[in-house]
Order: sequence, then structure tokens, then C-alpha cells
Amino acid sequence: MRSVVMLASLVLAAALPAAATPLAGLQYLVGTWNCTYRAGAVRFAYDATYAYDHDGHVLRQIASWKGGGDEELLAYDAQHASWGAVVFDGQGTSTVMRATGSDPNHIAYHSVYPDASIAVTFDRVSSTEYTLHGTVRMGGKTITSVDTCLRAAQ
Repeated sequence: MRSVVMLASLVLAAALPAAATPLAGLQYLVGTWNCTYRAGAVRFAYDATYAYDHDGHVLRQIASWKGGGDEELLAYDAQHASWGAVVFDGQGTSTVMRATGSDPNHIAYHSVYPDASIAVTFDRVSSTEYTLHGTVRMGGKTITSVDTCLRAAQ
């Protein structure tokens, strides 16, 4: 009898849909966004395009602006309840970011590679707007920035 109950529970578990990960909560990002970066007197526009990759386990962002761009891969590690992001810039350098928690509407990253000089907080404002608040230590100074992104017209 015990083996029948165990077999029944295994069959039931296999039939249940897999629980959605927090990464699925970022589905609204898929598509193109028009963004503005501001840090002091510096201001420029860029486009960010999002798409899922690796069977939906990674969200890829490609950002492009006049004269440059970068690419970011974002994933959620359920085992450690944390977010991971790797940013590749146009000069071939990379930055690895981590964030704890599971809320896809508020993700507070900090850099772990090549150093801990960067902090970026992603906040969902609505289904058509998000912001990034960043700080970076560079040359003994702290630079604070805000990116505001709005869904592009389709």
C-alpha cells in the first residue's frame, strides 16, 4: 500500500505545472523600451530590448545608444533566493551583479566583480515604466544616476 501511495504522489507531482519563478514576473519587460539616463549634467537617451533566452531561464537585455551599447543577462537562482546579472559592455569588459530576495518589482543589486563599487536598484513603476537608481564609486567620487524607461510604442 505504501508503494502505491508513493507512486501516486510521484505521478501527481509530475503532472503539476512547475511553480513560476520570480523571473517570470518580469515578462512585462519583453519588448522595446525608450530610456533616459541622468547623472548630474550628463543626460542621454537609449533603447533597451528584452527577450527570454535559454528556455525562459534567462532574460536578455540589449541596450543601445548613439556610439555604444551593452548586453545584460539576468537570471533568478531559486536555490539561493537571489538574482544574478552579468553586464557586458561594448569595450569587452563585464560586471557581475547579485541581489537577494524574490520580488521582481524591486531588485537591489550590488556588484561582486570586478569589485563592489556599483549598486543599482530596479523598480517597477507600472507595466509601462521602470526606473534604475545607481551609484558607482569612481576615482574617489560617488556618481549617482537615474534611468527612467518607458515602453516603446508598438
